[in-house]
Amino acid sequence: MPFRKQIDQIQIGDFVVDKIEIDFNDFGYEDINGLLGLDLLLQAEFTLDLMRLEMNRNS
Repeated sequence: MPFRKQIDQIQIGDFVVDKIEIDFNDFGYEDINGLLGLDLLLQAEFTLDLMRLEMNRNS
């Protein structure tokens, strides 16, 4: 059963967000540990390279 909870902090490299609500869910796949939402990726100004499966920050 999915649920939403406020957590203290998320950090991805040098990008940090404090006091953020995130959704928790069992995706049913062993190789998926979590998903990053487009709202977070846009806020952090990440670029996704799908051919290389890389995520880079534009700062």
